[in-house]
Amino acid sequence: MLRSNINTERSDFNKVKDVDHIEKVWQSIEKNIPIYFQKMIEGDDELSALKESGSFKVKSAAPDIRKRLSEIFEDGLYYYQKEDAKYKKFFDVDSMQEFEDEDDPKAFKSALSTKVPVILKARNSKREMMHEWQTRFAISKAADVYAIFFNLITFMNDFIEETDDKEFAAFDDVNELNSLVVLNDDDDYNVPGVIGMGIKSSVLYFLNPQFFLCANKNTLYSFYFLSDCEHFRLPSGSNEFIMINDMREESNKRNNRNMLIDQNYWYPYDLFILYGLRSYRLLEQLCLKYKYKLSEEYRFVHLNTFMSHIWDMKIDIINTMTGGDQEDAR
Repeated sequence: MLRSNINTERSDFNKVKDVDHIEKVWQSIEKNIPIYFQKMIEGDDELSALKESGSFKVKSAAPDIRKRLSEIFEDGLYYYQKEDAKYKKFFDVDSMQEFEDEDDPKAFKSALSTKVPVILKARNSKREMMHEWQTRFAISKAADVYAIFFNLITFMNDFIEETDDKEFAAFDDVNELNSLVVLNDDDDYNVPGVIGMGIKSSVLYFLNPQFFLCANKNTLYSFYFLSDCEHFRLPSGSNEFIMINDMREESNKRNNRNMLIDQNYWYPYDLFILYGLRSYRLLEQLCLKYKYKLSEEYRFVHLNTFMSHIWDMKIDIINTMTGGDQEDAR
């Protein structure tokens, strides 16, 4: 997407939820997931490279794919569990009640910025593209930040209570996820330029990955590659999962002719979850072929793990797109 088109009649947001468009995007994603899955399970296996080259005849036992899958997804779960306890401790009922009883938004914002990993990492980031966010966060009203997260946690609890997991797992239409639209559009869940879907979805993901996937650079760039980097005739002529900053005053300071590229931090969360659910179901099927079963409780941790491997495979291209202005992703 082009940043200059966001609020115009030519905005890609007017097209991305069209049924025909969704199916075209999904056809590419569906085609490519098995390809990246195969690359993931092969890893850096030199024997696989030799076999593909056709230059050598390699006689070896078939690799234990089930064991490989176990290692991959257990590793992903390990990295998730290094972080999730911090979110669950900060946002648990007692902690939130304590902040509410004290009625001190400044204390909440201060604690948020030091104890919640997604905020702490953003504040400490050295990336050039994060400088604007850091300034905006510093001057944001504590009361607004306080209110957003209380609303977000209330939304999450209501969504989980009202949503049957089996039905959710089978959702295949963006309209079935309509209740998620407010997270993008409602002022009760937004501090413009400060608390967006990247932060909100990360908090939701670490609190409950059965229902929520983090809409961050790891997942959005992966969808960019899975969708063949195509624009599918969107008005901007660019892919919907990335954001091209074509506004001169915010272009790369080293060369004004270059355009900064990042994940599309305004991507509609309902549509994002639809692609996430469809992708997880396909990933689950691919794993079952090797008698490896993924856990529904950690549905989106497993998908995020798969996406992390796509990120690693494409890191050289990502660095070129962003001028090297990237940090590690998980």
